[in-house]
Amino acid sequence: MEGKTKCPYCKQNVVVEVPDGSRGIQKTKCPNCGMNIKVEVTEREETVETPIHPLLKQKSSRALNIAGSLLIITSVLGIIMGSSFLLFENIATGGEGIYEGRVIDIENNPVKDASIYLADDEIMKIGKTDERGYFSINMTTGKHKILIEKNGYISKKATIGVFPFKPILREKFLMERGEGIKEEKKLTAIIFDTMPIIFSLVLILSIPPLIGGIFCFMKRYDIVVIICAIFGIFSIGFFIGTILSIVALFIVITHRNEFATI
Repeated sequence: MEGKTKCPYCKQNVVVEVPDGSRGIQKTKCPNCGMNIKVEVTEREETVETPIHPLLKQKSSRALNIAGSLLIITSVLGIIMGSSFLLFENIATGGEGIYEGRVIDIENNPVKDASIYLADDEIMKIGKTDERGYFSINMTTGKHKILIEKNGYISKKATIGVFPFKPILREKFLMERGEGIKEEKKLTAIIFDTMPIIFSLVLILSIPPLIGGIFCFMKRYDIVVIICAIFGIFSIGFFIGTILSIVALFIVITHRNEFATI
C-alpha cells in the first residue's frame, strides 16, 4: 500500500510503501534520501489514496559520529606507528644497546667462563659468562654475529639483534660437548628482519579505518564501515587502536539502522 508523506529528513513530499491493510505507526524508508522514518497510517473514506502522516522527526543520535571519530583516531595512531619506524629507521636502530644471554649445556647446567666474541668482521673478544652462565655486553644496536667458545664444547656462532633499550629477555645458547662450530639465528635477529614488513602492514591496515570513519559521518555504506572497522582491529595503533576499533564496530552494528540506504 502506498501513501504520500513528507520526509522529516530531506523535507521532500514522497510516496512511501507500507504493508497492505496497516494502520497506526509504521516503519518505512524514504525513497528520496533512504533514511528510516516512522509514519502514522490513517484512512479517509472520501479519498481513494490513504494519507500517511509523518511523525515528529526523530533526533539523530551521535553514536555514528562517535564511531567515526574512533575509527579516524585508530587510523592516525596506526599511520604514526607504521611510519615512525619506516621514516626513522636509522634513529630507531642507532646508538648503543645492551644484549644479555645465558649459556647452558644439554642438561640445563650453566656453562661458566665461556668466551664471547663479536664476529661481524674481525673476531674480537667482548665478554665471558659468569658462574651462572649469564653474560651482558654493550654493542651498537642492530644485527650482529657473536661467537661463543668453551673448551670441550662445540662453538656456537649466532646472529642476534640488539635494541636501543633495556633488554626484556635473555636468550639462551645451548652448548654441546664435542668439536666444531654450529650456527643459529636468534629471535631478536628474526624480529629485526620482520620489523619493516610488520610496520608496513600496520601502515596499510590503517587506511581502511580512515575511510570507514568518513562514511560513518556521512551515514552511508554500513557494510563498508563494518569491514573497515575490522581492518582497524588489526592495525594495532600502539594497541590502543585495536580497542578503539572494537568499540567502534560495536557502535556501528548496534546503530546500523541509522545508516541511509541508497
